[in-house]
Amino acid sequence: MALSLEKRSDNAFSVGSFAAKTYFAELLRMVENGSVITITRNGHDVATVQSPETKENKKALAAWRGLCAIGKELSSRQKPVSLDEIQEWKNEGRK
Repeated sequence: MALSLEKRSDNAFSVGSFAAKTYFAELLRMVENGSVITITRNGHDVATVQSPETKENKKALAAWRGLCAIGKELSSRQKPVSLDEIQEWKNEGRK
């Protein structure tokens, strides 16, 4: 029996729990090389295996996309951002 992976995106795959148990060492090598493996049981996602670096990169990318969206929103404004608005956004993020 060969390892059967379902490709989800460029570097993300899913595998059934039985195959994950059988080919665990091979899956770990894939994770070390940057892949993200989702383990499924009866067609439902039950776990994700990824390196700590991959997880941090995803968080950083999400933060960057959020900043870009804010930048686009601010660039379309007619007036500059006031200090009061910045303080209000800061306090809003703490809720």
